[in-house]
Amino acid sequence: MLSRKTRYAIMALSILAREWGGDNAVPMSTIARDRHVPQRFLEGIFLQLRNASLLESVRGVSGGYRLSRPPGEISILDVILALDEDVELISCLDICGRASECEFGLDRADCRIRPLFGEIQEHMHATLLRKTLADLI
Repeated sequence: MLSRKTRYAIMALSILAREWGGDNAVPMSTIARDRHVPQRFLEGIFLQLRNASLLESVRGVSGGYRLSRPPGEISILDVILALDEDVELISCLDICGRASECEFGLDRADCRIRPLFGEIQEHMHATLLRKTLADLI
């Protein structure tokens, strides 16, 4: 399950996606109010998204935040990975390069559930990669 932090990020970015193309940035306070996100929590989220080059901050009277590139170029998977969210259904899958050893000590070739969850994981990964912030507008 995605964390609340990631869900808040996706909801907040949907506002920035809707406002894409305008000259003005959207103030964080507006985003926090519109999506019912505590502003202090949103500050930490936006810092991570900025560090991942998904957001730009704009200073000044018209300051706030905007997407660093068009909404159609930012996948939902980009957002999830920018927040260090784990997207593997079971720990031994290697979809995003974060696989670990089997928690039950089994050899991967002997595991009967790994192929099933691997197939499900591949479909989920492909969907998260295909869906972008533009799909939230």
